[in-house]
Amino acid sequence: MNAVPFPGAPRPIVRCAGPVFVIGAERSGTTALGRAIGSHSQFYAGDETLFFMELFGNRRAEAVHERWAGRPSSSWLRREGVSLDDFLEALGAGIDALFTRAAGGRRWVDHTPSYARIATTLGRLFPAASFIHILRDGREVVNSMVNIASTLSGDEAEVMKQKGFLPEWGRDFRAACVAWRDASRAAADHARQHPHRCHTLLHRDLERDPAAAMAEVFRFLGAPDEPAPAEFLRKNRFNTSFTGPGGPGTTRPETYRRPDPWAEWSEEQRGIFREVAADDMRAFGFPLPGDTGLGGDGAGAAASQPMSGPMP
Repeated sequence: MNAVPFPGAPRPIVRCAGPVFVIGAERSGTTALGRAIGSHSQFYAGDETLFFMELFGNRRAEAVHERWAGRPSSSWLRREGVSLDDFLEALGAGIDALFTRAAGGRRWVDHTPSYARIATTLGRLFPAASFIHILRDGREVVNSMVNIASTLSGDEAEVMKQKGFLPEWGRDFRAACVAWRDASRAAADHARQHPHRCHTLLHRDLERDPAAAMAEVFRFLGAPDEPAPAEFLRKNRFNTSFTGPGGPGTTRPETYRRPDPWAEWSEEQRGIFREVAADDMRAFGFPLPGDTGLGGDGAGAAASQPMSGPMP
């Protein structure tokens, strides 16, 4: 029987010169920052990819390599002596080509925040990638998380919940505290282990002076500064957890005043946040009310240069 060829000629594999992952806790401004970078002429930012967690979360790919490269009897991975780095880079090459094709040859940007938890694997999948860690005060993040449903119109929140797309941190205060802590730790650990590949940026600095912050980002990425990214941030308010009279996201950036979570939370909520996240807040330079000797007024003033993360 004659073999039937696949239709069409195979497309060439083209690798990106330097992909960019914007990571951090959910509701930290990763999407706004990613899209701002994508407004630069040399970069492309699409929607969040999201599916990497299913493919590579919980060290799934590493476990596959360990199982079959370490098989007692022969296997292809074992016989060819394929290392874990070579295995992961080969898996990443196909995905990279797919994204580079969509990006039209520009450097592609992924701003899926949950990828902070798999940054080490991503670094091996995409050896040329750089990482931008956007770090935001945990109180603001948690408050935004638990109000995520207000960004959804009509019955969308209930449908998202029923179909399993509304995360636990959007429904449970403690889960939101844990999510901020764990994602921020993971991103900080990655930055500490790979300082040449990861730049940490304070959310507050990005809001306060977007032009200076974006200039710093592009210096790190080795790209010329352009006005469009900072202008994008000036015109688009970070996050949409709290709305104007016209619905989600309609409050103008210049008139928006973010609520003070600490003042609005119950005593029980403040206790949960302290229990889960106080040590990490202090390590990152965000003092809590009652803290002494950490600078600021104890009401959320972050250090201008945060520590790289809590020590183990």
